[in-house]
Amino acid sequence: MLRCYDLVDGRVQSCPEGQTGMIQIYSTPTTEEKEYLTGFCGIDPHTLESALDEDAVSRIEYEENYTAVIMKRPRNFRLEQRLSFKIATVGAFLFPDRIIVLQDNSMPLFEHGRMPLRGNSVQGILLRLLHHATQHFLQHLRIIRNISDELENKIEYAVTNKSLMNVFALRKSLIYYESATSANLLLLRRLRTGAARVGFSENELDFLEDITTENEQCDNQANIYADVLSGMSNARVAVSSNNLAVIMKYLAIINVVFMPLTVITGIGGMSEFTAMTEGIWWPHSYGALVVGMIAIGLVTYLLISKMSTNAGTRNGKNRKRSKQNG
Repeated sequence: MLRCYDLVDGRVQSCPEGQTGMIQIYSTPTTEEKEYLTGFCGIDPHTLESALDEDAVSRIEYEENYTAVIMKRPRNFRLEQRLSFKIATVGAFLFPDRIIVLQDNSMPLFEHGRMPLRGNSVQGILLRLLHHATQHFLQHLRIIRNISDELENKIEYAVTNKSLMNVFALRKSLIYYESATSANLLLLRRLRTGAARVGFSENELDFLEDITTENEQCDNQANIYADVLSGMSNARVAVSSNNLAVIMKYLAIINVVFMPLTVITGIGGMSEFTAMTEGIWWPHSYGALVVGMIAIGLVTYLLISKMSTNAGTRNGKNRKRSKQNG
């Protein structure tokens, strides 16, 4: 699908139907459109396919009739995607009188299209594309930060793996974001190095420096958030292991408390106990049995608790002594 835009008083505006402007955007181009781009426009077929490949590397290529720029940008995020933030590839081909943009799906490339550009040239439009991609990354990183804050509050009391799986999904997304922002940063530096060949003006060079600074901040934020989520996932695993150990400890105590009671009832049995207490009114005999078993269970529990406390105290003293010796 082809959409055409033009610059009117420094602002990006849609062209009337049937007219082509200096900005031509192809979203999921058809076979006929690809043949037009490679045949009539002279775009290299391999570079064209790279612009539609989400795994393509960000780069700049200088050809005889145009300059090709392959960049990364986020895909639009939807809540039904299970916290999955994905990356898209955009190709920009700079000709002397126009810029052709290729993308594999229909996404807005100019935020607030009525905002004025810094520079009314083809090179200025390229910078606006890069600026919008950087701002889009920053916006998604803010969303990821808010989601991670919510998960951090839920993960302490979570009894299922849902929160942990969401953390893993965000961590995976941030890995892709780290790779994309780093690749875009290298692209921006190469654009700064080849500014003369691309044809940037002084004003556009200042804009390029601002975009590079924002992209560096974006890359740093992605690295920080990735480290935080990695720590959260490790902490969640440690908490789960500790909770399991505590549960197993209480189950073991319950098992030990009931063990002597089980032995007593197994040896004596109800028929033998009835024979042994013959002549005693049964509410008294069975009441005494219940009280005795409760007393045995309580004494067993107190002994186990004392043993556990003493073991913990000894371990604490050993750790303290080892630290002092170290």
